[in-house]
Amino acid sequence: MTEEEREEIQQELLKLEEEISTLKQVLASKERQHVELRQKLGITTFSEFRTNFSRGWQDMQSSTAYKKTSETLSTAGQKTSAAFNNFGSAITRKFGDM
Repeated sequence: MTEEEREEIQQELLKLEEEISTLKQVLASKERQHVELRQKLGITTFSEFRTNFSRGWQDMQSSTAYKKTSETLSTAGQKTSAAFNNFGSAITRKFGDM
């Protein structure tokens, strides 16, 4: 590499470093502005999490898989309850027969 090429590359490197520095400053400024606007609107990290969680929960509840699973579990619960009632009745009769 010639001295001229080396000097050219160093100048390009300096220029890139200056651009990176400028971009970092602009980004920091935009991030501060972002935080200020969110504060003015009352948007906190927790409220955003709560909203996203609620939206996700509603989406899940409206899914076909959730509805089918819910119906299946409800039916299973009813059958289990009926079985325990029958079992309890049978034991009560046995004690009554004694």
